[in-house]
Amino acid sequence: MDLTEIQALQQSLLEQKGLILNKSHEFRLEQADRSSYGDEAEVASGNVAEDLSLHLHEKDRRTLYQIERALAKISSGTYGQCESCGAEIGDRRLAVRPFSTLCVSCMEEQETIPRQ
Repeated sequence: MDLTEIQALQQSLLEQKGLILNKSHEFRLEQADRSSYGDEAEVASGNVAEDLSLHLHEKDRRTLYQIERALAKISSGTYGQCESCGAEIGDRRLAVRPFSTLCVSCMEEQETIPRQ
């Protein structure tokens, strides 16, 4: 992967980070503004919406962590190296998933190990 491609991926990661941080700010405002509901149907509807918001917020938090790691690797010059074997992670894989930490071989190997 050449410098121009890495810079483009870095810009994309920064944009994704900004979107997640904006959503996180909106989520906190929404949680602070939540007022009491009226009848049981409104309470149930509010609980479902809150559960969905919490789930999405947690997913965004994990993605933000992965983005931060990828940006740190770009800064340190180790971006695109597999954390397991040290080989280059393929350009196509990084284009699709810019915060990949494992090459395809190591990822497949990890997926075949039973979780305990």
